[in-house]
Amino acid sequence: MEVSGEVADLLVKEGLQVAEAAAKLAGKGAVNAAALLVALLKGNYKTVGKVGVERLNKENAEAVIVPIRAEDLSRFEKLARQYGALYAAVQSNDGHSDVVHIISNVNYSAQLNTVLQVMGYEAPERGHANESKKAQAAPREKSYQERRSGLTALQTEEKPSVRDTLERLKAVADKAVPHRERGKDKVR
Repeated sequence: MEVSGEVADLLVKEGLQVAEAAAKLAGKGAVNAAALLVALLKGNYKTVGKVGVERLNKENAEAVIVPIRAEDLSRFEKLARQYGALYAAVQSNDGHSDVVHIISNVNYSAQLNTVLQVMGYEAPERGHANESKKAQAAPREKSYQERRSGLTALQTEEKPSVRDTLERLKAVADKAVPHRERGKDKVR
């Protein structure tokens, strides 16, 4: 019996099994990586720069529209990428308009304001929509501290005595239920 031949056969067999398992794992990994890349491309996960209006609508945030001059658009695009703003640029169909509307959402309003200030535009003023929302808000109730500590008119008055309150409650209870001797009514 030759032992060295059996050992060599066993080593070759195990080496082939390891190589086969490695090839299977690499193939599965390549398929998963390709699926991930396709999902990323379809999902359009762009986080900075010019996108379509549909992409902005996916975030379900309030829209912000800022007009700029058409000749400032290229500079705006560079600065928006630099400051991390996501936006869509919309120009009228006739092409004769000197104004381009930048559409973004509230999540990027700070970046848009910074870009506009760097370009020399004034920061957009807050609309009257916020003021009307404040006017429609329900009146405030007492704050937590007022509810918790009782900070009301009672604080200036003298607090009622606990003993007096207990005596009144005992008197009311005695009138409602006749007084019984303790222990005789208990059933075991």
